[in-house]
Amino acid sequence: MTFCGVFRLDGQPAAPKVADAMLAASVVPVNQASVRRYAHGPLALAAAPEPAHGPDPTLAASTAGPLAVIDGWTPQHGTAGADRGRVGAAARLAAAFAARGTACLDELPGDWVALLWDPHVARLVLARAVLGWRRVAVYRDDTRLMFGTELGQLRAAGIPLRVDDAAVAEALTLTQTTVHQTLMRGVERIGDGSLLDVQGGRAPARRAFTSLTSIVPPRRQTSVETSARLLRAALETAVDGAVPHTGAAVQLSGGVDSSMVTGLAHQLVARRRTGRLLPVSMIFPGQPHDESPWIEAVEAHLGITSLRVTPGPYDWDRWRAWTAATGEVPPRPNAALLSHVLEAVRAEGLTVALSGEGGDDWYAGWRHHWPDLLRAGHLAPLWRESGSGHHPRALARRLRLIRRSAWGPLRTPGVRPVLPCWIRPQRLRGLDLDERQILVRAADAAGFASHDHRQRWALAARRMGASLLDSIQLAATAAGIDWRHPLHDPRAVRCALTTAGGTLYSPGLTKRVLRAAAGDALPPAVHTRRDKARFDLEIVHAVDAAGGLRMLAAGPLVTGGWIDLTAAENAWADAAALARRGRTPTVPQHSLPYLWQLIELDTWLTHAGG
Repeated sequence: MTFCGVFRLDGQPAAPKVADAMLAASVVPVNQASVRRYAHGPLALAAAPEPAHGPDPTLAASTAGPLAVIDGWTPQHGTAGADRGRVGAAARLAAAFAARGTACLDELPGDWVALLWDPHVARLVLARAVLGWRRVAVYRDDTRLMFGTELGQLRAAGIPLRVDDAAVAEALTLTQTTVHQTLMRGVERIGDGSLLDVQGGRAPARRAFTSLTSIVPPRRQTSVETSARLLRAALETAVDGAVPHTGAAVQLSGGVDSSMVTGLAHQLVARRRTGRLLPVSMIFPGQPHDESPWIEAVEAHLGITSLRVTPGPYDWDRWRAWTAATGEVPPRPNAALLSHVLEAVRAEGLTVALSGEGGDDWYAGWRHHWPDLLRAGHLAPLWRESGSGHHPRALARRLRLIRRSAWGPLRTPGVRPVLPCWIRPQRLRGLDLDERQILVRAADAAGFASHDHRQRWALAARRMGASLLDSIQLAATAAGIDWRHPLHDPRAVRCALTTAGGTLYSPGLTKRVLRAAAGDALPPAVHTRRDKARFDLEIVHAVDAAGGLRMLAAGPLVTGGWIDLTAAENAWADAAALARRGRTPTVPQHSLPYLWQLIELDTWLTHAGG
């Protein structure tokens, strides 16, 4: 579903024609015959389900009670399938909102954004699932609050298109301080696990509603077997909720995460004896990131055959037009590969696809708990986890590791970001970037109970990737695919967050609890796989095809004084040369994904920034 609308802050009747104009601008296909409209006093709303799902009658609710509209999906066990559950979930959510207010949101699983409306008190709530990828954006002026599931809908409402220079500067310097900020001034996204509450003529209030962030990882370890057993049960529940009875595709790369999701989904469909599971794999013949041998190992282990897709080159014309039409940044070339998978899934007649996203986020296991062990004086487990060996060189190595990973974060909790060499510092003057950094570091430090607690949420990475994830998710929805990520399911993530860092961590082996939980869902070769395919070469190929960073010469980043093009080109040449040898720069800011930010922002400013 896609929805959009207008809420009058002054209590005057809203104009339904504005909501209709916003809906007409949607990039997600709209079946005009199934459009539902709702107009009551200050609220005007227009919504349409995706054509594959048919009409959604939830907007026909009377003004006697609260209204709920959901874009996305929620698991509906015991029904004819998870993909039929949206109407029932919306009705139940409306009833829960009437009884308990926004407290009911914390119990709603799945990946969704929701609109809640109580006509009795003229209260509007816009909310987004914790760990959700779907988006709702808002713009507010003196009298109105306009909202939509797409940025293009807000532009169609006639909002002024003004670039937020501070947001552009933060994106260029990789120092984003909020997850709700967008590149357009005054336009904000609702953060995941958060809501915007507007009622009684008061100013809109933004706040978090999820209890997931309050879980503090324990220091006391449990056995890997115990943790794996609990995680396996949660993962099976997550996959069960994500796979509709009508069947689904699953993106299979041959890595631990996607292979495990494929194995669990395969076992689930076999038990149900209904629906179809279609593994879809990208292959790159002759390229170092081709994972065909791992895919074949999964196929042999499960007795399945995946649909092989060989992606074509990055389509610059397509993604520039996409940016102009949607107001989103263009997807990174290695992320744009997903479009080929989505097209193959749709060609097979399926509308739901699963991914292995989330494994690296929650289950990798790292040394984030070491500063907490050191602060608490728990030196014995810290020493055990530093490795083995007692000869002088091994002892020196272990001490250096403890100094860097345990003592270092306690000494320098907030280091000032280093500007990439291609940024012109004078262009950043007056944007208060230092002050914004001070405030966000203080908020990050105050919002979590331990170093491990804070680092598991990877706040900086989440803020930095928000716009890219918005673009990828919208591309999937526009293609008619409901893209689901069971490893981001709150029930599975809760298991990870309640597992001690020492249980998750193993020197030289990532995801040891996840691997143990996977059990028979993984072939032995993938179960012990330690390497990981890197797709940086896809970025190199795409930029080389467009003429290199010289493409930026006449663009707004250069002409506007943001960057030194020569310095950027030199950094790009070094990073691309390393990528061709299978290596990455020692300075993270000089890596290809970071340099892609220049192209991403230049494209957006040229085609969508106003």
